[in-house]
Amino acid sequence: MRVCLLLASIVLVAACGSDSPTQSGKITNKTVDIFTVGDQFSPTFTSLAPGDTARWNFAGGSDNMGHNVRFAAPKPAGTPADINVAKTGTASRVFATKGTFNYVCDVHPGMNAQIVVQ
Repeated sequence: MRVCLLLASIVLVAACGSDSPTQSGKITNKTVDIFTVGDQFSPTFTSLAPGDTARWNFAGGSDNMGHNVRFAAPKPAGTPADINVAKTGTASRVFATKGTFNYVCDVHPGMNAQIVVQ
C-alpha cells in the first residue's frame, strides 16, 4: 500500500511540474503530419514557424509504388533535403528558415503541395 501511495505522489508531483512554454519561457517547436492519401498529399498546404518539423506519413499509393518528396525549384535558402521513395513509414524535415517550399512526388505527376514558413 505504501508503494502505491508513493508512486501516486510521484506521478502527481511530476504532473504539476510541467515545462509549458508559458511557465518556463521556452518556445516549443511543433511537428505537423502530412499524409499520402491515394496519390495526393494531405494537407496540400501547411504553415509552419521557423524550427518546426514536417513529418510525412507514407502509404503505397494507388499503384503501390510509394511516394517521394522532392522540393521544387526555385529552392529557397534552407530548403531541406529531398526524401527518397518510400511505400510505408515516416520521414521528417525541420524547416529552419522562412520561405515558401513547394514539393512534388516524382512517382505521381500532379501530386504536389506547399509549405510556407513564416
